[in-house]
Amino acid sequence: MYDVIVRSTLFGLRNADKVMTTNDKGRLLADVGQFTKAAQTAAQLDNVLGKGASAALDAMNCAANGHKVLAKAGQVATWASNHVNPLLIGAAGYRVAVADDKPQALKREALGMTSMFIGEALMSTAFNSKYMTSVKSMMTNKYAKAALLILQGVAFVAGSIASSTLGYKLGDKLFPQRKQKEENKKILDKALKDFKSTQKAMKEQTTNQTLDNKKVSA
Repeated sequence: MYDVIVRSTLFGLRNADKVMTTNDKGRLLADVGQFTKAAQTAAQLDNVLGKGASAALDAMNCAANGHKVLAKAGQVATWASNHVNPLLIGAAGYRVAVADDKPQALKREALGMTSMFIGEALMSTAFNSKYMTSVKSMMTNKYAKAALLILQGVAFVAGSIASSTLGYKLGDKLFPQRKQKEENKKILDKALKDFKSTQKAMKEQTTNQTLDNKKVSA
């Protein structure tokens, strides 16, 4: 459970920062889902954190009782917590919709999101492997086990970010934006023009040298 709490909270904080500081507003509902997931998972713990999260959720449920707007908001948050990945895909779609170069943005987002999901799938397979399961089952100290799960959650977030970053950087290289394409074309055209000018100058120089040699021979 600790790994789920850690990664949901870290993802929530990261997405909240993007919503607040960038134009990536499509992450808002996914962000709500991640924080809700963290709270719901924490409420299942039999400790101070669990009791605090459970009390908070109970308080929200009591406040929402009889209030349609609050009750609806709670239902939306619960739904979002169960559909974080589709919401992240929706956020990627939003980024494509508001992009100036939509074809480039679509290819870039597809590569970035695919890379992220592949990275997360590989990590989930590794963390849930027979070896890791046996290691956890052999750990009798609950604090050591909790520490391992927390590290696992942090590693999952770091791996997910690294995977998506790699995909997006690759997308930037393979599918440059229209402005970048135009700039690259200008650079290429200038290089080609300079090359032709150099060739022409060398040809003229060779011709002049040949004429001079003929005059000297004559």
